[in-house]
Amino acid sequence: MHFYKRNLLVLSITIFLTACSWNQIAPFLGLYIESMDATANIARWSGLVFAAHFVSAFFAQPLWGKLGDRVGRKAMVMRAGFGLTLIYYGLGTSTQPWHLVGWRFANGILSGFIPGSITLIATNTPEDKAARAVAIAQSASAAGSMVGPVLGGILAGIFGYRRSLKASALILFTSTLAVGLFVREEKTEALAERSTIKEDLQIVFDSPVMRVVLVTILLANILTLSVTPILTLYLRDLSPTMSGAMSGAIFSLPGIAFVLTAYRWSSWGERQGYDKPILAGFIGAGTAMALLALAPSTWWFGAGYFAYGLFAAALAPSAACLIATRIPEDFRGRAYGVQQSAGMLGGLIGPIAAGWVGDRFGLNYIFIFTGVVSLAGSLLLLQLFRQIRQSIDKQAQEPQQSIASG
Repeated sequence: MHFYKRNLLVLSITIFLTACSWNQIAPFLGLYIESMDATANIARWSGLVFAAHFVSAFFAQPLWGKLGDRVGRKAMVMRAGFGLTLIYYGLGTSTQPWHLVGWRFANGILSGFIPGSITLIATNTPEDKAARAVAIAQSASAAGSMVGPVLGGILAGIFGYRRSLKASALILFTSTLAVGLFVREEKTEALAERSTIKEDLQIVFDSPVMRVVLVTILLANILTLSVTPILTLYLRDLSPTMSGAMSGAIFSLPGIAFVLTAYRWSSWGERQGYDKPILAGFIGAGTAMALLALAPSTWWFGAGYFAYGLFAAALAPSAACLIATRIPEDFRGRAYGVQQSAGMLGGLIGPIAAGWVGDRFGLNYIFIFTGVVSLAGSLLLLQLFRQIRQSIDKQAQEPQQSIASG
């Protein structure tokens, strides 16, 4: 087996397991906090625990990406893996809610296993196969995000909250060892030159491709994470007698759609240019999300939510493929790090803005809000893509072409 194929296989499996571990705490976070302190404000502490990761990761991810461009991506993946092992063990030994906040804040600082793995795949796969390999890795991450909450609920029911978190620590430790033993990183002749954070950010914001990537990831996370915190409440209002299993099934529908279609979106972008799947993704996802506000029953809601997932699956993989195909190899680690920060920012903005909309107008207006954001984003991205085409025309003096089409 060619080393890059083995890399893809091993890293996809470990990405899946890491995403499972990351998401497995979701079903029992509030109950875990309540078991520590029955008098605690569960909603407030859950929000703090949820937000702590995004705050620290927003600042830390570009730094790890920069270091990865200098010392190698495999080292950064293993650093993150061992760090996450320690953090999940710490989560399992916590006795106060503020302990969880501290560990999750540390998680944001030390994490980077999944973006580091995707960077390693992108830089050690032949150029003509890199985009598809990145799409497979993104699908593994989405599958882990889908399975994680279910697995977490099962493990917590059988072993308890603490043992399930310690089991995640063991899984992460084993995954990290697998990366060390089986993943091979080809050393490039020249890693990144020394540069300041200011210089790196200037390169990012001067790049039309990176501007597209940042806007895409920022808006995609706003679109997804605006709805996630209120979904269970909205479904309960829609059908007060809905079972927990039915609610969980609806919750997982976008993840299923992602796994089914992400590779196809990436293949289309590889052939025709990634502007097409990104624009189609935002238009389709925004329309489906806005229409969810009108769903008369849970069955209609589930169908619309699945349709939303089919279009949303175009966004993150296409953005990652743009970096893999249009950003120089010695800058890709920093590019993925900044992309991750844009996602963290979206993870902060989305729930806050959606919470304000829901409190002021009602929960159904959150779906309209996210739909409008998505459709407005497609107009902004259309302008950015036109700028890229004009830049290509001016520099190459060739007929107009879609970005990333060759």
